[in-house]
Amino acid sequence: SRTEFETEEVPLVEADGGVISSTRIRQLVREGHVVQASEFLTRPHQLVGEVVHGEKRGREIGYPTANLGYDAKATVPRDGIYAGWLTVDTYRWQAAISVGRNPHFPKEGGERSVQVEAYAIDQDGLDLYGEMARIEFGFRLRDTVAFASLDQLLTQMRIDVDEARRLTE
Repeated sequence: SRTEFETEEVPLVEADGGVISSTRIRQLVREGHVVQASEFLTRPHQLVGEVVHGEKRGREIGYPTANLGYDAKATVPRDGIYAGWLTVDTYRWQAAISVGRNPHFPKEGGERSVQVEAYAIDQDGLDLYGEMARIEFGFRLRDTVAFASLDQLLTQMRIDVDEARRLTE
């Protein structure tokens, strides 16, 4: 038996001086331009993976995060702090997201790999280890930097969380 079908050629779409393609979108994400990538994707860029154990430093300083174990082939945004959303099962929370190597806490014996972790804003007592999670990147807030003191880091984290809350409402 034969199945017949028709094909239709569709012209490439251009925007902002170039063709919209998966290659261009991946490049935008890698450069941290998540708002423009979202416009081209028609949804926020996202990473999906299992919530894994991290160094538990966020918990110690009052900002427990869900560390995402993501696929090595995934397109990860440039190191920085982002506002977005964390979804586990049917729950979707506003989130402040960190992508990077945590320069404020250097790793003994070398550099750690890029970590993607999300703080679910205003949520206490979440136990998400082993759960599948989705992190959506809505807005880039700033670069990742090492602070001179823990107090300076905590002050900036409060600012970041307030801005993430505002942007993701």
